[in-house]
Amino acid sequence: MAKEKVWIFGCGDLGTRLALKLDRKAYTVFGVRRNPLQALARKRRADVVNWRRGDATKPADIQRHLSGGADIVIATFTPGASTPQAYHRAYVETAMAMRNAIAELEKPPRLFLWISSTRVYGQSGDHWLDERSQPLPSSFQGESLLAAEKIVQQVNTEACVVRFAGIYGPGRDRLLSQVRAGRCAPPSPPQFSNRIHVDDAVGFLAHLIDGQKVGMPLEKLYIGADCTPVPMYELQSWLAKSMGYTSAHLREEVVTSERRSKKLSNKRMLETGYEMLYPDYRAGYSTLLEND
Repeated sequence: MAKEKVWIFGCGDLGTRLALKLDRKAYTVFGVRRNPLQALARKRRADVVNWRRGDATKPADIQRHLSGGADIVIATFTPGASTPQAYHRAYVETAMAMRNAIAELEKPPRLFLWISSTRVYGQSGDHWLDERSQPLPSSFQGESLLAAEKIVQQVNTEACVVRFAGIYGPGRDRLLSQVRAGRCAPPSPPQFSNRIHVDDAVGFLAHLIDGQKVGMPLEKLYIGADCTPVPMYELQSWLAKSMGYTSAHLREEVVTSERRSKKLSNKRMLETGYEMLYPDYRAGYSTLLEND
């Protein structure tokens, strides 16, 4: 059986890890970036990813690559800056370009995966949110993400949006750096944090790709998070203790918006049959600290 062609647009750390996860006997992976030389300079596994140059805001660039065959198309973009213009370009413009380009293909891909973020939920509180909860963005970032999702659902093939919570793992150690510096969230009121280890983020995407191939029905939307939302102060206190610090180490409170406090359910994710490698922060960060 011929290998399926997987095209990952905006292919960075997440896309490269996914390429490593997929069965090389079943898939050939192409990674598209505006400057693939940067990926090669960072040793982004040229043995696994076939790097290509392209601008995902231009339908002609997308079509040029996909016209030679595409079974799975994945979009995972990162804004170049935290500005309304950068977010609009990274998400809304690319979503429109990909929708238009796929519409012109003689044979559309069997699956289009769009990577979004739980930032679309601007709600705050200790009640649970899931895929049926109405997203109420409270920032330009969330508004751009949600606008892009609506465009993605217009693509003329099976499209699936995955809203990931905060991804952590090797190379994604911002929280560890904050704890080392003695910074923490206020203990009260609790500010719930939702996270997912990068290995589970990648594992779930591979699970969807392989599952749909053998007839597993997919929902149009999934929340990608672990099983245990946790108050940020509790997480930071546990990390400080695990790193060998005393309770007095967390001395600088950093106040963040209460809108960031929410509990996200991963029930729909688990109902696909996916088994979490790291179901909570203790499992994930313990492994991370052991290898640090």
